[in-house]
Amino acid sequence: MSDVAARFDRLAQEWEAHCAAHREASNPFVFLNHPSFESLVALGRPAVPFVIERYREGSLFWGAVLRRITGIDTYGDGVVGKLDATRRGWLDWWTQHEAEFTRGEA
Repeated sequence: MSDVAARFDRLAQEWEAHCAAHREASNPFVFLNHPSFESLVALGRPAVPFVIERYREGSLFWGAVLRRITGIDTYGDGVVGKLDATRRGWLDWWTQHEAEFTRGEA
């Protein structure tokens, strides 16, 4: 497992635990108010394939991470709005851009 993959997995578990602990929050931005969210974003472009993998599996606010890493706001902020549509939009985006993020990997 690469260093980025290992760091991503650890941070994703921390963030998922934070989100689970606050699942009843009325303000969705509480999910982004955690050091693990900022650390996931700080992993940058190398983390995008891992984010997409998690996004396919669950409904956590991975769109917010993708927006911050890529700067793409086409799909909203990833926290409010039609979250299923946001997720589908990002997964469709990935289909078109995957090669940009995985080029050179064995």
